[in-house]
Amino acid sequence: ARIGGRFYNTYYRYIMGQGYNTGSDYMTALSNTNSDLRTLTGYEYTDRNAAWYFNADYAYRHRYFFNVGMSLETSSRFGREAGGLDLCGVSWGYFPSVSGAWLVSSEKFMRNVDFINNLKVRVAYTMSGNDNLPLFANRSYFTSTSFVKDATGLVLANIGNEKLKWETTARTNIGLDFSMFSNRLAVNADVFFSRTKDLVTRRPLNDEAGLEYFWDNDGEMKNNGLEVAVKVRALDMRDFKLNIGATVGHYKNEVTSLENGSFITEVCDGQVLTEVGRPVGVFYGYLTDGVYSTSQEATEAGLAILSFSGQRVPFQAGDMRFVDVKKDGIINEEDRVVIGDPNPDIYGNFDLTFQWKNLELGALFTYSLGNDAYNALRASLESGKSLYNQSSSMENRWMGNGQQTDIPRATYDDPMGNSRFSDRWIEDASYLKFKRLMLTYHVPMRQNFIQSLSVWAAVNNVCTLTKYLGVDPEFSYSTSVLEQGVDGGLPPQSRSFQLGVNINL
Repeated sequence: ARIGGRFYNTYYRYIMGQGYNTGSDYMTALSNTNSDLRTLTGYEYTDRNAAWYFNADYAYRHRYFFNVGMSLETSSRFGREAGGLDLCGVSWGYFPSVSGAWLVSSEKFMRNVDFINNLKVRVAYTMSGNDNLPLFANRSYFTSTSFVKDATGLVLANIGNEKLKWETTARTNIGLDFSMFSNRLAVNADVFFSRTKDLVTRRPLNDEAGLEYFWDNDGEMKNNGLEVAVKVRALDMRDFKLNIGATVGHYKNEVTSLENGSFITEVCDGQVLTEVGRPVGVFYGYLTDGVYSTSQEATEAGLAILSFSGQRVPFQAGDMRFVDVKKDGIINEEDRVVIGDPNPDIYGNFDLTFQWKNLELGALFTYSLGNDAYNALRASLESGKSLYNQSSSMENRWMGNGQQTDIPRATYDDPMGNSRFSDRWIEDASYLKFKRLMLTYHVPMRQNFIQSLSVWAAVNNVCTLTKYLGVDPEFSYSTSVLEQGVDGGLPPQSRSFQLGVNINL
């Protein structure tokens, strides 16, 4: 049995000032800069969290295993009325866990089953809390702003919520481990069912509040999945050995409850939809059907947008042919639909290890199938609406009546919205990646003070097979669940080479 605790205190202070148009490069004080081009910014905060935890294990007759655990956690990001356990005026979240395992292969009735070397059944139920809430989301505070460039004042920046609390996930896991045929085949399989409640979301406010939203716990979500890992000793001879391993996983998540049914999050000029009955983080935009090749095509389609004055502005030759989902002749936000899902159908890896005498060669591959990506970098480099640099594919843009192409005309500021968020920017990001290749030589030696010595060389990120047009289909814009599958143009994974020596004393 174990009991312990932890306490974190983070203090952060940030101040920055910048200004332009001094009389000389040697005049570096902010007071010498132009007041219209001078800004000061910064913030200061203290963030604290603490936890107590308990864990106990018990094994009976080397075949029945039990574990129980409990943790109490609190954070300065919670509201004062967060609920849970109220200890010393502080709200604590409590998260129990219990698990058990049965080593079936140790039972008497398995003694004559020679081909099974190990068989274990596992089951677990755990609760966990996510305290990674937005900083200051539980507090009301003001921020400074500039008025007409001559005065500075305070405006309301957030409406606090004293009931804001942790997100809680309850997960049930059922697992099976077995190996057979003198451990030549080993399988680990897990099925999990999880439910998350009190999701932290942004709830909209009425106009008189002065803000668009505030943070609250008003969502629920479920995740179900399966993961299987298999290892095979295909060859086990004196001088030749071949081991093969593979994993495959699948999950399905669904938002089951939201106060307002749905909300949209802006990410890199794209829209991510969170809606009851759908997976988390689906892309929400317009459907396209090519480019109007001629003026006659555009006229026959009869589609238009509405100007700020409410006038119809028809699409012309060279514009994108957007799908009129509502069938009213107007392309607007009511024609948006789900156009992509960043969640893969299956994912996993497989590896091969071949050994001949003292020489060993290993290879690792990873894969993901069925996941969509929003290529935000391409959306910027092929928008054709600004003076920024564009990709060479813009040479194929529409430039004359009758031209057949899938890239619309380039028009400054894009008055018809040809570059708006649509399935034009959604791509299949499935991939097979040669992740690592490693060659090892085990030096034959017998020394009293050196048990083993090996020399190895490896190359990482060897190559990738994919239809994705970006530089790398394996990316992460951030850790936020609503920003998965968004390629914002961050540096891709590089190919690296390594040399090493392993010495066991």
